[in-house]
Amino acid sequence: MFFASLLLCILVLPYSNSFAPTQSRIALTSSALSSSKGNNNDQDQNNSKNPLELASWYAVEAFGKAFGKRKSDGTTSSSSDIDLNKAPSSLDETLKRIQLDNDRSYFLSGDVDRYIYDEQCTFADPFVSFDGRDRFIDNLANLGSFITNYDAKMINYNVEKNGEEVVTKVMVKLELNLPWKPVLAWPWGVTYFINPETFLVTSHIESWDIEAWEGVKQIFRSPTV
Repeated sequence: MFFASLLLCILVLPYSNSFAPTQSRIALTSSALSSSKGNNNDQDQNNSKNPLELASWYAVEAFGKAFGKRKSDGTTSSSSDIDLNKAPSSLDETLKRIQLDNDRSYFLSGDVDRYIYDEQCTFADPFVSFDGRDRFIDNLANLGSFITNYDAKMINYNVEKNGEEVVTKVMVKLELNLPWKPVLAWPWGVTYFINPETFLVTSHIESWDIEAWEGVKQIFRSPTV
């Protein structure tokens, strides 16, 4: 997902004023890479107004579908006191399972708890938002071919609004599967919105902030020991 977002930067930066190096920061997110089933474009909400950005997003999505290596079907192993093969039965259980997902670095490993998400959960980034749990799980499943190594350390993990929101910030470091093995590192975060009646996550809003050109430079920078 991170690789795809940076690929999007490379595609867009030379041509788009909205990504000029004078802009202070941009937010890029992991959900740009996917193996969506069928043509979902008409159902998506375009958060970006730049046609080139959107075209690049969908090109990367198609690239992930064609070349991504599926590595997870969204099934996780149950812990000793929680059955991860069914939906949560309480808000406390949902919060525990979100924590477990983050402990597994689900956004990089692809080992995601399918049943904490509403089937029509909204997954959003600055470019596009879409509804559908299965599409998001496909996104994660295609990540393995593009990342050879990673490390994720939680910076902030806050439960807010009586347990109906979880806000995270993670320091991510990863190595891309490119010949020169570039290493990328910066903070990334998610806000989860939970329905207090169903105990399911209904919105998953992802973002990470970085200077646009700095992100691109990290791809072409030789790794340091």
